[in-house]
Amino acid sequence: MDILHAGREQDDNNDNPVVDDNVDEDEQPNNMPFNVSEFPRQLAAGDGHVQEDVRTALYQQQAESGRDYVANFNTTPPRTVTLTKLRTMYRNKDSLGAMGMLSGRHRLVIGNDHTIPKDGPNVVPRVGPHYIDHILYVGNRKGLDAAIPKIRADHNWQVTLDLANTHRLWPDSNVACLPFNPVGRMVYIGTRLQEQLWLAVVPTTFFEPNHPDNARAAYPALNAPSTALTQRHALMIVMFIAHAFTEMLLQDIHCRERYPVPLTRAAVKESTDILGRVDENHRRIILRLEDFKRLSHILNTGWDDWVAQAPPSWKEDNFLTNNAPVGVTIRYGQNQPLLVHGALDDERRNWDNDRNYTHIRQFTFSLATHISYLDVREWREVPNFQNGDGIIYDKSSDDPMRTEVNLEDLPLLDGDGFEINVYNEQGFRVPRRAPVQFSTCGALLNLHSVHELFRSDDDAHGNTRNKAHFDVYPLACTKTLGNIQSRSLISNFLPHLTQIDGALRPPLIGDDDNRVEGDIVPGDPIRGASVLHGISCQIYNELSHRVRDEAKFHPVQLGMISAALSGTTAKDAARRRWTRRLQQCNHSLPHERFNDKVSGDNQPQALRFENTYTLDVYRMNEEFRNGRPLLKTWSHPTVLSPIKDTIVVFQPNRIPSLFAWATFPLTALLETIWEMHSNTLVDGAVIDPCIIEFTSMVERALNFSHTGNARVLCRRLMDRAWISLGIIHDGLPSISDAFVAYGSLNTGKLVIRQELWPVDQDTRRPLTSSRRTQELTYSKEHYEAYEARFTIRHAINFLPANIFPHINNHAVRIACYAAEIAFRVYFDDVKHLVYAKVLHEIEPALEGDDRHARRVAKDRQTALGRWLDEDYPLSYSGPLTYLLRAVVDTNEGNTALQLTSSHLGNKPISFFVDKIIKQSTTTLPRRQPPFIAGGNFLAVMHVAIEEMKRCASRDSIQGKDVDSFVSEAISHVCESLKINHIPWSANPTLDRGNHSSNIVHNVWLNLGAIGAPKPAPSASFLTRRESIQVAALNSSAQVQLRDSRGDWSASETTFNPSIPLHHLSLIVSIAFSGLVPCVYAPPFQKAGIPKGSNQLALYVQNLEWVSRPKKGGINAEPFITMVTTFIIALYDPQSPTSSRSDVREWVCKHSNKGITTLALCRLGLAKACTTRAFFSSKWGIDIQALTSSEIAEKHEEVIRLLKTGGAYGGYDAIMYLMGKRTADRLAKNLYVKARALPTLGGTTSHFSTAASTPSSSSPLSFKRTRRDWDDDSRVTTAGADEISQKKKRS
Repeated sequence: MDILHAGREQDDNNDNPVVDDNVDEDEQPNNMPFNVSEFPRQLAAGDGHVQEDVRTALYQQQAESGRDYVANFNTTPPRTVTLTKLRTMYRNKDSLGAMGMLSGRHRLVIGNDHTIPKDGPNVVPRVGPHYIDHILYVGNRKGLDAAIPKIRADHNWQVTLDLANTHRLWPDSNVACLPFNPVGRMVYIGTRLQEQLWLAVVPTTFFEPNHPDNARAAYPALNAPSTALTQRHALMIVMFIAHAFTEMLLQDIHCRERYPVPLTRAAVKESTDILGRVDENHRRIILRLEDFKRLSHILNTGWDDWVAQAPPSWKEDNFLTNNAPVGVTIRYGQNQPLLVHGALDDERRNWDNDRNYTHIRQFTFSLATHISYLDVREWREVPNFQNGDGIIYDKSSDDPMRTEVNLEDLPLLDGDGFEINVYNEQGFRVPRRAPVQFSTCGALLNLHSVHELFRSDDDAHGNTRNKAHFDVYPLACTKTLGNIQSRSLISNFLPHLTQIDGALRPPLIGDDDNRVEGDIVPGDPIRGASVLHGISCQIYNELSHRVRDEAKFHPVQLGMISAALSGTTAKDAARRRWTRRLQQCNHSLPHERFNDKVSGDNQPQALRFENTYTLDVYRMNEEFRNGRPLLKTWSHPTVLSPIKDTIVVFQPNRIPSLFAWATFPLTALLETIWEMHSNTLVDGAVIDPCIIEFTSMVERALNFSHTGNARVLCRRLMDRAWISLGIIHDGLPSISDAFVAYGSLNTGKLVIRQELWPVDQDTRRPLTSSRRTQELTYSKEHYEAYEARFTIRHAINFLPANIFPHINNHAVRIACYAAEIAFRVYFDDVKHLVYAKVLHEIEPALEGDDRHARRVAKDRQTALGRWLDEDYPLSYSGPLTYLLRAVVDTNEGNTALQLTSSHLGNKPISFFVDKIIKQSTTTLPRRQPPFIAGGNFLAVMHVAIEEMKRCASRDSIQGKDVDSFVSEAISHVCESLKINHIPWSANPTLDRGNHSSNIVHNVWLNLGAIGAPKPAPSASFLTRRESIQVAALNSSAQVQLRDSRGDWSASETTFNPSIPLHHLSLIVSIAFSGLVPCVYAPPFQKAGIPKGSNQLALYVQNLEWVSRPKKGGINAEPFITMVTTFIIALYDPQSPTSSRSDVREWVCKHSNKGITTLALCRLGLAKACTTRAFFSSKWGIDIQALTSSEIAEKHEEVIRLLKTGGAYGGYDAIMYLMGKRTADRLAKNLYVKARALPTLGGTTSHFSTAASTPSSSSPLSFKRTRRDWDDDSRVTTAGADEISQKKKRS
């Protein structure tokens, strides 16, 4: 382009596929423009600081927050440390001294022995060399003109078409470079040399340059999650290209079906070979220049007809009809030099031939200019004739007082040895001497004064404002030295850009020129709108460009050490990555590799000023394409002078050392951690998670030291550790003694205070820093298992009191907590499955024109959102309604709103638990139901069961009892989390082949069947009163069994709480004891007693409990044994009591205590069948026993209510078994805690509305991923004092 010639004459998901499974994407070659603000995904913090925090800290001495840890930080006075001292420590390898500096706040002072005064006569700036680093072309019509050269033929020209990677994301994060909104419009199609080739499917109005939609603020936007086309739309583009190749008779490509329906990848592969021949998954197609031009021509002329003939199902969302493809190319990272001496004509020809600019709409490019300083030891004088014949001035063009000078009469130097400057007509300085011997010095921006580069004119009140926002990126723990980035150009550059733009803008002609005739001046036309725009700028040290020249990020930025420490339990392909990370760190740690790379003299250290411009080529005036220089503008005094005021000049080769010396406290700490743990990194070893997280925080601080990007600093965790507070507000990081024991860093023995490790207040999970590193290096499943283990092990010593408070045994509480953590992940898996499938089903309707279908889809979407917000998504209560409305498509005629039941029928909860345990404890298990493909539950439950077994071992549980211990804990949590049904695999069909084991979202397995009797539960699951009673009954049984003369006793069968009747009788007896002394029925009137069985049952439940004067007892304890014995005796066919129908002997002895068969009816363990039940009843006739199935059903529901109801569990169970009147009486006696029952439709439900409280206050992580992590109030520590205070507050 001539605009560049004129300058020469004067002087960024897993959207890009990983090629090597053992190489992280961030270690592969660059695939995006160099960006000061870019950082690796491994270190992206979900709650990272914002860059504005860094800029604010430049001018504030204190961190702003109401948090106590911030207050403690602010009240700790910082001390200064010189760079010279750190250099001494580094050279002497004084690791302990350097690490000790982290214990307090320190600020780095760079002395004069490391810098050079830039105001001396022999220290001068050098502008240049210049480079082009980024080029982007956009065509102006349908087709691929953005990549077509001006030449007619070139036997070396070719394009590689690659249609297997259409899911890639547009690599340039600066969307201002494009003349349309790229979201949902970009599809990658191949490469030409270093250039990427893309198609942008833009609105048809794009091809009308003056259409209102082409105003930047009015670009039409699509509702899409990324820049990539949806898979469906991308397959349409692939099919058009296949159609074009069929017309071209290109190679062996043929399109058997132009519009496959349904449109799937498999259908496309069946219709054409463009994606791959038989047994070929990834085909690359080589196109010659002639082929590429023909493809572009068919795109331009044949698109509309092809769309018109497409079937209606392809056009139902109007995407094809309202949009069309235009070519886009992008090239970056080439860093090609410009203004090459003696090659200007060659460059001009190359640029002219590179594109046919007639069909280019927009050209975007980045130009970089290096500015460094020379410390000159010897000069040579430049003869005056070399300065040309133009007029020479004493001042630059911005000074109206400038005058002409005669070089022959003007001294070269003034009295202080400074060169007397002179300037040409354009205001550029004319050099009068040239350096002969000199040293090149590096430079960094002074961030304190860099705002001067963006200042605007003073307002009416004398206040100065910045013209554009800019972000600062401090480097090397200095706080005040580093890089900047802005969405605009520096202020003093803009007038020169306007001048260049003025020469390029076309004149208005005809009706567009609205001047009156007298105002028209010949040769001075009114220009049209601007065609050259400054998009952005970044100023950074050239060293940053060097260390990332061939890879996206240098090793210091990748979190390698924490990845090596956390990968010991990785499996399969992830294990190979861990082995590679381990080998890399064993060979040399990341910071050591960085230091090796930048060691030695003559490292690049200039400041690189990089501006990005956009040129509207289609509107450009061809007569003025030679324009004015962009690159030489940096040399103009009006631009260079303010830049010089913001630069700090360093001694030669000092900047690379600055990084090594200033970060030595951090790198010494990392080396210490590695030495402590590298020998323990064997397959399967478990490294203390606190060590891993602490290492991750240190690596993030080191990354910030190299990049200045605040988004790598985890706000909630690293602020509490003071690491991020220190590095932002002081420059050098610091570590609070609340995290690391005071003085341990000085000794080299890292002592982390685990008891104060912060945890999320809702989930009770410890805060972590390594999440992204582990997820992207290994997998999300790997990290979830790691976090579960961290949470469980942390809870062993610091379990809050509100976690399963009704369980007395600590080991059992931990086991239940471990199971709950795993099931929360299972909830996540289920929610993601249902969310993805339902969304896939409703998306076409949401985007279509059918109003009824769209309304139904929106209703399903709303119900889906409600269900996703449920804490107990697998319950039959409230969530089921939302699940039905979300999953069932009423458009298909399913008005009954019923889920498809699994062919397995109803199963007990034990079936679910046994499946989980079997697969989670199998070596290399094949994922089968209930584990969801792509989910994390299997890995997490595997860890949870391991930790449960460790808890059992510490509690001296051995052998088969361990399996029972694990099973009971998981079963208990299933009840606590109200898991009533689960998604299951699709029901088998008549098709041959193995039944699919993949879980689907619309087939569900009911878990409501009654299971087989289980062995006696661990006494840990019983209350203290239940445990004492069990022990007493068993001891009594042993005494009586040793005496042959002993009467029959209920204890002869040995009381066993695993038998539903025994356990239920114990619960009933405890409830009965709570009624003492009111254990009697009121007087009866025969006329008021109903006769039907249902009415009798309701009548019995509503009877008042009364006392009798001078009868019964007031001591409740004996009633527990007596009532339990009475119930067991009545139900045991071998007992004397059950053999006597009138039970007279028992009644005569115990009726005065209220223990009667009628009392059993009231307690829910017998049924009143006739009205004689209230007078002279006969057992088995007037009052009958419950059947075994009825007892089992009641027992299961009572236990469920007790376990899941929290504080209200006892009330719920009593109300279910004995009625509300009995429950209220016990609540009045403070035996249970009453709840106010909600009403539904004016009636009180005794079952579904009996809400229960969660066993812990942990919200689902599915909601956590959508939560604003800046909510700092949700973090706490595990200290007992804090927990007790929380309980008092509640």
